[in-house]
Amino acid sequence: MVKQSLIFVKPGELRLDEYHKDDEPSETEVLIDVAACGICGSDLHWHLEGNIGPWYARKEASMGHEASGTVIKVGSKVTHLKPGDRVCCEPCEPCWTCDLCRIGSNNLCHAADSTCAGADKTGFFRTTNVWPAILCHKLPDNMTLKEGALVEPFACCIWAIRRAKLEGNEKILITGSGPIGIICLMIVKAFGASKVCITDLNEERLSASKNFGADYTLLVDSKQTPQQIAEKVNQIMGGPPDVAIDCTGVGSCINTGIIGVRRGGKVLLQGLGSKGVNVDLSTASLRQVDLLGVARYNNTFPAAIDLISSGRVNAKGLVSHIVSLGDYQQAFDLLKKGKGMKILLAPKVDIIQ
Repeated sequence: MVKQSLIFVKPGELRLDEYHKDDEPSETEVLIDVAACGICGSDLHWHLEGNIGPWYARKEASMGHEASGTVIKVGSKVTHLKPGDRVCCEPCEPCWTCDLCRIGSNNLCHAADSTCAGADKTGFFRTTNVWPAILCHKLPDNMTLKEGALVEPFACCIWAIRRAKLEGNEKILITGSGPIGIICLMIVKAFGASKVCITDLNEERLSASKNFGADYTLLVDSKQTPQQIAEKVNQIMGGPPDVAIDCTGVGSCINTGIIGVRRGGKVLLQGLGSKGVNVDLSTASLRQVDLLGVARYNNTFPAAIDLISSGRVNAKGLVSHIVSLGDYQQAFDLLKKGKGMKILLAPKVDIIQ
């Protein structure tokens, strides 16, 4: 069987390489037969622009970080996994020893910024991959490999929502109805939000959000000001939301949240754009709105697996396309056009249909 790996060449250009020999896992690693890997919004930014926020794509890097697969081989010191186990993988490896890691904030570890799939470590847009066993989570029998490829974005969103310290019955505004927006929608509903309004420029994606529990949807126009959109949200929801979750990284959307939430409310910064944004900090301060940054996930893979396997969220319904790794350009072209929802790249499409 020919093995393939998707490589970042330069902004706007990817390359599919062939390889014939797998890397040998060390005593603490496993070799994984990759089943599927989701294309994240960050992958699209890296492909088209070469960076997202402060992170730049490394030339000749193998991309992809939302992965599931089956263990082929285990290192001599690996005890919690065996060949044949189906797993999902945490993409970033912390140092485990710094002050932040030792207090449980390994998502803030400096090492984790670079030792990530697609950065200094080989990513999962490939047929097989060697990965630290400690970062691999066994999937329950009732979870599919398709669902396993969604655990990483769910883990990120669960961590974001935990940062907001929701107590239940809150009114929530979500700006952006892409995959992350929809995942946040499903999670806040599962966590007891009373009403959720979601906004977007993309009518097709916005319409799809109704299938995942949105109480209100608002199609916005790029010519509208944050003030105008915030006023419309207040009218629709019968008052200001308690929390806004921005899933776009766009300054105007963040400002909509700052203006739109109640005084003393919270704005979660879940989205990340490719460039700096203009945010109305004066209004945030005067309204005493808390802006909450979010860094990846933090010990939330088990919670994500539990949420998906329990059926409390419709994770499988999020996947709109499963595309062969060899047809990667088709998948990225769909995303560039704002088509579909979550797109998975799969070395063997038939095993996760």
